[in-house]
Amino acid sequence: MNTDQNGVLTESFDIKPKRRDIVLIYFKIGAIGFGGGYAVMDLIYDELVKKRGWLTAQRFQNAVALSEMAPGALTVNLMAGIAYRLGGIQTMILATTALILPSFVLILALAGLFLAWQHHPLVSGALTGLTAGVVGLLLAAVVDLIKKAPRHWCCFVVGMAALLIGFIFPINPIWLVLMGGIAGTGKGIVDEIQRKRNGAASGDDRSV
Repeated sequence: MNTDQNGVLTESFDIKPKRRDIVLIYFKIGAIGFGGGYAVMDLIYDELVKKRGWLTAQRFQNAVALSEMAPGALTVNLMAGIAYRLGGIQTMILATTALILPSFVLILALAGLFLAWQHHPLVSGALTGLTAGVVGLLLAAVVDLIKKAPRHWCCFVVGMAALLIGFIFPINPIWLVLMGGIAGTGKGIVDEIQRKRNGAASGDDRSV
């Protein structure tokens, strides 16, 4: 098993944890992961990839891309898919329940209080501060994803195209993800054709 300069697993296999450990970590993420979506992506990456090595960095990125294509909440899709990969259907059900349980209980407990005090200056100020903090977490997650992105001209072109299209047109993100997948598939086909041509050329040189 190898690691990169950041201590992140880079091999093509994962560590298989115990179901109890998965459920406890999912409960932890659900309890402290404020914001949802990309706001908690860095927390999930730290817990599952960096600290415990349950996933490689590449497989985590693949899971994020697939979760974006599925309907529903990104965080739940991502964590459910990872739990299924780590332990199967039963682990997925238990871990996903542990993930959403803290927020479910908290919403039930605070819903009445929030409705009664939502216009209080202290509550409004706290919500404003939380919003600013979530924005900061989103930016940190974006920067971290950029650092982990493959260093290839095709990936750079796809990323810039998705950025520009997303800013200019009110397009559903799933289409951007699908276009990226199509572009990556096209690159893979071209690389494979080029590899075969190079192999054939090398065989002709040896025959001469």
